[in-house]
Amino acid sequence: MKSLLILLFALLALFSADAQETNALPHLEPVPPLTDLRTVAKTNDIPLDGIGPLKGTNVLQGDSLTTLITLHQKRGRLTQWLVYFQVIAVSNEPPSRAANPIVLYNSAGDEFQFSNIPVTFRIRTIGPYVESASVWGAPVPKDDDARASVNGTFLALGLDRCMAALYRLDPLIRNTGTTNFHLRIAEKPFPDATVKKAQKLVALFQITPQERIAMATAEPTMTSYFNAVGETPGLDGILWKVVSLPSVWSIVKHRGISARLNFDMHGIRPISLPPAWNLPGHAPIYALPLSLILNEKPALNVTLIITSPNPSLVACGGIVGFVAQNPDDQQDYLTLRVISARNGTASKR
Repeated sequence: MKSLLILLFALLALFSADAQETNALPHLEPVPPLTDLRTVAKTNDIPLDGIGPLKGTNVLQGDSLTTLITLHQKRGRLTQWLVYFQVIAVSNEPPSRAANPIVLYNSAGDEFQFSNIPVTFRIRTIGPYVESASVWGAPVPKDDDARASVNGTFLALGLDRCMAALYRLDPLIRNTGTTNFHLRIAEKPFPDATVKKAQKLVALFQITPQERIAMATAEPTMTSYFNAVGETPGLDGILWKVVSLPSVWSIVKHRGISARLNFDMHGIRPISLPPAWNLPGHAPIYALPLSLILNEKPALNVTLIITSPNPSLVACGGIVGFVAQNPDDQQDYLTLRVISARNGTASKR
């Protein structure tokens, strides 16, 4: 069972429930790559520094992305992995042979049409590397790779506009006492009764057409992101190191393990990142808190860090990192951070 795919499928229930307080912001001070990791990156021509400027296009073509995963454990023990994403194939089919567009509907009766541009990533994981060996010695680093195919259109749209819309709507929703507000997305039109009810909320909260588009693309953008990140070799095993697993009695009681993800719309907020993140431009940055629930008990708190998918950050959909925490042990947590990004179209100029 893939940890990130659990998150992915649960994200289909966006805007539905309250998440646990993650308290992730104190963990956003970036940790630099360890010396051994820097050495192997240089040997393999993997860039470690610098997110490209705001130029080029939002078309994924020859883009690359380097992320650093750092596992923080008791007594200040650090373990790191390097993950390198490269766009190795983009559909160049002529219009007559291009994939059919994707048509989506929201519960307010809007219809949206998006192009379907398949993009293939090569994903390479190198590690683990430790700051100092334990009594059992240093782990043996591996170099594994995998492939993932996603729809590049949704990565280019990103999540930042949806975060801005939900952040604007939050006080309005609180003041009216509206519960379980969301504009659901489906591949077929919703029944008239559902549409009329949603249209009343759209009018009440004055949700603009641009905001409705941004909210409609949130789920498929998340899907594209987690389809790529979920194929990262070894990431499942790393994440399980900070998951609080259910007890034996809980597994017996529930006849196995049930999983769901809580997302707290009210927890979305703009944040400021430490300068060492080196993000270009002045686009707003948002924190999106999530909680993985196993057998009705919080098992993993995750905070996504989201900004604009400017031309250098299209490959990650503007999701520049996340913090994953064990809710029962605040000393065990994991960070993933984009440390280098290159836009392929900009490099050809």
